[in-house]
Amino acid sequence: MSRTAFLARVRTAVEAASGTTATTRQSAVAGRLTHPPTHPLPACAKAPSQDWEINLIDALEARGAKVIVIPDLATLPQSVESHLQQQTARLLIGDDPRLTTLPWSIPPQRWNPEQKPEDGTAALTHAFAAVAETGTLVLASSTASPATLAFLPETHLVAVARNTVMGSFEAAFTGLRNAFPERLPRAINLVSGPSRTSDIEGRLVKGAHGPRRLVVILYGPQPAS
Repeated sequence: MSRTAFLARVRTAVEAASGTTATTRQSAVAGRLTHPPTHPLPACAKAPSQDWEINLIDALEARGAKVIVIPDLATLPQSVESHLQQQTARLLIGDDPRLTTLPWSIPPQRWNPEQKPEDGTAALTHAFAAVAETGTLVLASSTASPATLAFLPETHLVAVARNTVMGSFEAAFTGLRNAFPERLPRAINLVSGPSRTSDIEGRLVKGAHGPRRLVVILYGPQPAS
């Protein structure tokens, strides 16, 4: 029996058993894709937005990340430079105009895809969003925010607009689909803290698969609940 004949028999059996036709099934699928069902929300997502930020900070700090809150994006260079003075690290950034046009006293170096970040390198990227449910940063890869800068440097600094802190993963991925309706970014990375692992004896090793240090910089006014 050919593949076409076999599938035709399956369709006929399905229609007889369910009382549907190919047209009605296609219409049902199209409707579900256009209006997907709403998933149950975790308790965190139902809380006021001010609580989302508190939960995000607590979760990130519990995993070893440092969180800095600043009033606006214009004060980010001072905060970053002050933090890096303790490490004497050079700073790399992508082609993100939100970061490249800031008033830097020492301009960061633009990342070159032909070069590998050396030891002691720090990188600054901008997150698409942050999820309070688990304390997770959502990073959408692009020339503005190369995925390389999130994994190879020893220190990863991430700018997060406070109005992009969301309660749940469902909200974050809905935001991604709305922001990229035609095609999602090549990579979407979820980061919940600095890289760490441990062996069977429980010895913790930092920086095994990514940055040793994660610094999250929340900026902007606190959103209304």
